[in-house]
Amino acid sequence: MKRHRVIVIGGGPSGITCGYYLSKRGIDYIILEKHEMLHTWKNERWDSFYLVTPNWMTYLPGFENEIPYNNEYMSKAEILNILERYLDYVAPKYAENTDIKSIERVSDLYHVHTNHGVYACEHIIVASGMYSEPFIPKVAEKVPPGIFQLHSSDYKSPNQLKPGNTLVVGSGWSGVQIALEIKQTLGTEVYLSIGSLSPLPAVYKNVHGVYWLNRLSGYADTKKVLHYKSDDFANPNILNKMSQNLVNCQKNNVKLIGRLLDVDKCSLVFSENVRSAFTEANRYLETAKDKIDTLIHDESIQVSGNEFDLRLDQVDLEKLPGVPRLDLTLDRISNIIWSTGFKRNYSYIKRPIFDDSGLPILKNHVATSENITFCGLELEVDRNIKSAFGVGLYAINESSKRAVDMIP
Repeated sequence: MKRHRVIVIGGGPSGITCGYYLSKRGIDYIILEKHEMLHTWKNERWDSFYLVTPNWMTYLPGFENEIPYNNEYMSKAEILNILERYLDYVAPKYAENTDIKSIERVSDLYHVHTNHGVYACEHIIVASGMYSEPFIPKVAEKVPPGIFQLHSSDYKSPNQLKPGNTLVVGSGWSGVQIALEIKQTLGTEVYLSIGSLSPLPAVYKNVHGVYWLNRLSGYADTKKVLHYKSDDFANPNILNKMSQNLVNCQKNNVKLIGRLLDVDKCSLVFSENVRSAFTEANRYLETAKDKIDTLIHDESIQVSGNEFDLRLDQVDLEKLPGVPRLDLTLDRISNIIWSTGFKRNYSYIKRPIFDDSGLPILKNHVATSENITFCGLELEVDRNIKSAFGVGLYAINESSKRAVDMIP
């Protein structure tokens, strides 16, 4: 049996950053990674992927001078280069291709059973993030076998697709970017199925909207904020990224349609309330802005006006097509991409630290009732302001430090 004081589960940026803080405290630890270190960043991003947040919002402790401090966006190759160099910089002890089967408590230790034997430890940090397993709705099982289907985590480029038209299910950041890329590259019909929308202002008070979500979620202002300047919006890198939204989908003739409800033999059935989804989105957006304004007032945050504020409510609702059905044959649907997110699976942790839905019961975003802590989970303000955003590369530093600080 291999024994360490701490076991970190997950070899992504969260796990590596935990390693940074554990090393600073001289704590013996090992990172257990199911695949290879940085697997998700190496293998589950499409070729033209760019980060959602600007460069200045990438915060890796001890590595600040290696990261550009500007409002541009890093490509897949650029961010992977930085993360691989950060892995070398931290130089954590890790074991790759180590699949955890179960975690049990034995006396005052945790026994971590893996495909390479049993590890024992006093503390566990779960740093596998919120993207454990791709989620595809069960309705996908009813799609005829001749239709090419894949999850967005397996999408690389339009070259993967069969000739014909494409349905993208899910209108988050990934779904929007993939739908636009397919439309602009192939010129075929692309349908984007929209469920619910929880938009942030792209820019508010001259700062990227995800920064405000971090602040509303309780993550402190740990890095000097970079405001947008007028010349930023003449920068093609910034403009291209900012244009990846539903407004531009509509301008590029991506068909924005309702939630996929069912597959009826050779037809896809959709809800007809896509307009109401946008109406609700606008209410959500106003609620988010009100909360940001309250935060700015309560914490006396210095802002520089809102000259460059961008909003999502420019979609022309009158031009939204009413598409209750798509006939797979007549509408030449050959491809379905499921941009439907991920689900977390902690079934291997055999401890009473989860709620009825299988999610950890946390305080301070990280701690449980046992010596098991979590980091790198979602950003969530309250019941009214939720988001599919994870902690991301801005708050990853604070999330990891909180988890390590729980170890006495």
